Amino acid sequence: MSELHCEEEEDVLCLSRRALRSIPASVLHTTHLKSLYLEGNEISSLPERFFSRMSSLVWLDVRNNRLSGLPAAIGQHRCLKTLLLEGNPISALPPELGHVITLKALSLRKCPLVFPPQDVLDRGLPSILHYLRSSALTDVSPPESAAVEKLCLSELEQCEEDETEILRFEELRRRMIQVERAELGSAGDGGTGTPRADLISSCFIRLNIVSALDDVQRSPAV
Repeated sequence: MSELHCEEEEDVLCLSRRALRSIPASVLHTTHLKSLYLEGNEISSLPERFFSRMSSLVWLDVRNNRLSGLPAAIGQHRCLKTLLLEGNPISALPPELGHVITLKALSLRKCPLVFPPQDVLDRGLPSILHYLRSSALTDVSPPESAAVEKLCLSELEQCEEDETEILRFEELRRRMIQVERAELGSAGDGGTGTPRADLISSCFIRLNIVSALDDVQRSPAV
C-alpha cells in the first residue's frame, strides 16, 4: 500500500500525527495537492523546493511540528491561501512571505516570534505582509533571506473561489468557539466537559487565525 493516503478528495492529503521527521519524497511528487495536513509530527524543516513543487497548494497545516523557519521560495507561491504554523519554534518569518499576496489566513499561536515584532503581529495579517515586504526592501530582514520577484495581482491564477474559502474560515471559527466553550465547561465541572475529540477532527485543533473573516470581507476588490 502506498504511504500516501488521500482522504475524501484526491487533492487532499492528511498525514497528521504520523511521527514523521521529514516530508516524504512521495509527497513532493503529488503536485496536484491543494490541501496538505501535517499537524502533530516531528518535522524540523521543509525542503527548499517544497513550495515550487507544490505549486497548486491552497491550504497547508504544519501545526505542532519542529519547524524553525520557512524556505525563502515560499515568496514565489501563487496559490497559497491558508498557512497554519501554530506550535512551531519559529522565531522569524521570512520577508519573502510578504509576497504571497493570495494569503488569507495565518496561524501563529505559540510561535516565539521576534520578527515581525509583536506590535505588527497584533495588527493582523495585512500589516504582517506589508511589514515583511517593506523589510525586504530596506534590509531589515534576517541576513540569510534572499530576494524574490514581486508578484502582481494580475499575474495570479485563481485557484479557488473566495466564497468557498470564506465558508471554510467560518466553519473553522465555529469550531474554535466550540472548543473554547468546552474547555471552559470542563474547568467548571471538574473535568467532565465535552471531550475535545467530539468537537473537532484531528486535522483542526485550536486554530488561531491571524486573519479574521472580517478582514477578508473588508478587503477592497481588485
